[in-house]
Amino acid sequence: MPLALRLFLAWLSLVDSAFEDLGFGYCMSEQNKQYERYKAAPGEMGYAGTLEECENRSLAEPQSPGFAFSTSNDCIVYMNQGQSPSSFQVPITGIVTNNFFGTGEVKQASGHTDMTCYKKLPTTTTSTSTESTTPGSTTTSRSTTSTTATTTQGATSDRYSTQSDSFCSNALDPTDPSIMQRFPSVEQCWDFCGQQATCVACFQPCTDGTQGGCASPASCDFIAVSLCSTRVSAGCGALIWRKLATSGDSMLALRIVLIILGVIVLLGLIGAYCWWRRRQRRTATGTAPLTSSKETRVTKPDPATVGASSPSKAPKTISAQNEEGEAMSEAFRKTIPTYWGHSSESTDFNAMLYVTEEKHKIFEQLLGETYKARTTQDRPCPNGTCVKTPGGCACVQPEGDPGLPASYVIRRVIRVEDSRMWRRYTAKRDKLRERHAEAIPEPPVETAGLVGEHPGVFTPVDAQANEFYLWHGTHIRAALSIAHEDFRIDLAGSNAGTMYGKGCYLAENCTKADEYARDEPHGYYEGVFALLLCRVCMGKYLYTTERYEEAGRKVQSGEFDSTVGDRTKKANTFREFVVYNPDQVYPEYVILYSRQPRAEALESFCFRLSKLHAELPVYWQHCHVNPTIDRFEAQYLVRATSRRLLEDLANACHCAGKKVLAARRIEVSNMWNRYVRFKLRLKEELAASGLPAFASAQLLEGKMDRGEILTYTYLKNLYGQGVQTTISVDGLEDVIQEHLLWHGTSRESAEAIVRADFRIPQDAKHGFRFGSGLYFAEDLSKSLSYAPLELGSDGRRSSQFVLLCRVLCGQMHYTEQMTDSNATAQAKQVGKHAVLANPSSKGPREFIVLSEMQVYPEYLVELAPKGSMEP
Repeated sequence: MPLALRLFLAWLSLVDSAFEDLGFGYCMSEQNKQYERYKAAPGEMGYAGTLEECENRSLAEPQSPGFAFSTSNDCIVYMNQGQSPSSFQVPITGIVTNNFFGTGEVKQASGHTDMTCYKKLPTTTTSTSTESTTPGSTTTSRSTTSTTATTTQGATSDRYSTQSDSFCSNALDPTDPSIMQRFPSVEQCWDFCGQQATCVACFQPCTDGTQGGCASPASCDFIAVSLCSTRVSAGCGALIWRKLATSGDSMLALRIVLIILGVIVLLGLIGAYCWWRRRQRRTATGTAPLTSSKETRVTKPDPATVGASSPSKAPKTISAQNEEGEAMSEAFRKTIPTYWGHSSESTDFNAMLYVTEEKHKIFEQLLGETYKARTTQDRPCPNGTCVKTPGGCACVQPEGDPGLPASYVIRRVIRVEDSRMWRRYTAKRDKLRERHAEAIPEPPVETAGLVGEHPGVFTPVDAQANEFYLWHGTHIRAALSIAHEDFRIDLAGSNAGTMYGKGCYLAENCTKADEYARDEPHGYYEGVFALLLCRVCMGKYLYTTERYEEAGRKVQSGEFDSTVGDRTKKANTFREFVVYNPDQVYPEYVILYSRQPRAEALESFCFRLSKLHAELPVYWQHCHVNPTIDRFEAQYLVRATSRRLLEDLANACHCAGKKVLAARRIEVSNMWNRYVRFKLRLKEELAASGLPAFASAQLLEGKMDRGEILTYTYLKNLYGQGVQTTISVDGLEDVIQEHLLWHGTSRESAEAIVRADFRIPQDAKHGFRFGSGLYFAEDLSKSLSYAPLELGSDGRRSSQFVLLCRVLCGQMHYTEQMTDSNATAQAKQVGKHAVLANPSSKGPREFIVLSEMQVYPEYLVELAPKGSMEP
């Protein structure tokens, strides 16, 4: 429910929510658990740092049982389990500090911190309060409670508040995904922002050159953003116009009342129509008696249909896009690197795959060999206190505090395999080769030596086209976007100006590229940075040791193909390589890494790092998207090679003689976000338990020599052989018992599940073999026993439909009973997350999970007997 509507309903009911001071500590629930916490420090996320405003934020959330206020004026709003606040202006992942899943009223304060816990009391009638702010002074008039939005210090209007000498630090990078649009005037910016629900503020960067590099107000654009992490810099001249939480529309309340009345009338008409239709049917068929003389038979629920939406509701239609590309010529196929996972494909492809961990050492060595302990003015101050300084501020110097990173520790390496992008690149490279480049850089590019030693990772470069491997640093989301959609020259290089014209700026030294790398503060990729390792064909280049902004025009005239700016001779920094056509760059690898602080030993730093998984599977078409901000709902018909892989997987899961007729991959952000939320909860429980991993099926059965999950065994063997596929165990977290499992059902139910997620019937208390829950199997023949034979998608063949799902088993309750209808209840009682049923220790094993959040249906697969494939 929108915040404005909540406040309006509170005004209608004239309800007052007061708070009880429970003393020092965190607020604890009746179960002595902490709630989900959403924290803001003064100056962050539009929070001014007052007790009154913190109270108002909790008041605006019906699912907030209270809040905490620290001695440093930090505000922590508590929310009941699974609820998210709307009074914060950033994505939920940006500010969650823990997930203890407390719920209900606050019982007590923990008593061990310097913050005060305030419990929300039952509501009573009262009046509201307002807070007004004027430049240079603050006057507040307050009654018992307040339901109006407070504003930050500065001038206010009915639509926004302004804050001087402040800027949105996250949006200083022109490639940051939170930037919505730029405008030459604040009026244009605010008109746009006022019309966009996701826009939270307009801001103008500092005009003193410290943040954004603007020389004067006339040279600064006004930037509309969907996220604003506020930072204050006294005297810098920046301004933020922040949208207020409530609207200044005086007719808003009347409009909301009219909308509610309209909805009530509409529902009444629908109800009347349904009653009339029911009456017509009864008239046509005769009135059925209220009771029947026949004995009523109770039908047990079928695990095959559990999870589907109500069949009476027609599921919304999501058109499936086909991933199968156009046929590639034989000559072009020979140019594709042989080590690519898609090198044997015959049609166009676009996917990303993880590079196996044993090859990480090659990239670690490349980072080490191209590391140079130098800085430039483009490396931002990590403390946010220093202005732009030639050679870098004191805080980023090797001997500074915190200083230049001592090294870069690889977390993941992703290879980009895009045939269309590769075709454009190789065509451009062939043209540049024909020009016969007159010179090569001296000394040689620093990546050249190691790259030439590993042809199984780097295809040999073309010296005649001056082709090299070079680094490019940017925001981590932008790096993933470039890898998926190619470079945009209108944005690349603009992060630190255009010393050699507007183009794509690259470096031979990783420390230079790292100056432009940005992580995602408070987000999924906090502390994780990205470098693109690109193949670049420079051709005939313009060499200069000076700043030369006209270099781009020289290239556009056809005289040159690129620019080499050698700043090692003039400023003792780095060489920069600039191209002005995106077809001259192929971003082959995305290196995800963390920066090692100089104050910490490498071994200690690496020990603190856990294995990194991308927020979304890297082979998804939406892998570069932030699923908490940019929602998506799509389905993709997978390629023929993926269908063959699914067929081989099915055969490995005791289902021989079946052919995969069709398969769709499901990419839905809402379902994925719920799934990831539960995964984070499992990780926290595992960390709190002190165990290295939750018990596996092998350990529970006591048969460590056998008993691995069938899907895991097959995919692990492929991975061990170096076979890289889109369906891989590399994307699963086995320490929390995350597995790929089958779920057989009807076609109608499967279609409903992939659109609206699984559902566990609340009234199904009896009839399940091992209790109420969602049933999965590793043995496909077991799942197919729940899938009826149906008319196939081609209209000719008898088919069965199964879902291949990611399943979070966590801690499992083990039973060898043939039937145990209380198994899930017992698992719930002892805090387990699932049931592993292995009847008489002979199988087939079934995995029953207790929550819909533990499952993500990733593939919908249609199977048919191989014999029925013939006409």
